[in-house]
Amino acid sequence: MSQTTRVSDEATLDLLANHCIAARTMIDTVGTPVMRRLIDLLLFEVGVALSAPVTESAQITALRPVLEPAE
Repeated sequence: MSQTTRVSDEATLDLLANHCIAARTMIDTVGTPVMRRLIDLLLFEVGVALSAPVTESAQITALRPVLEPAE
């Protein structure tokens, strides 16, 4: 991934985080507990995406099952 692409992706993720925070504020006022759990999970995932750049090897690792079958 090029540096230019990463900066653009980071700006987009930052904007997404801001919108999610605004949505969470509204959900606290009129939402349900399920909505609150879902927005919290989305905020967590956006934070994970912002915290580490995605590399090809990281994408491959993410697709592996947590428990490998015994050989």
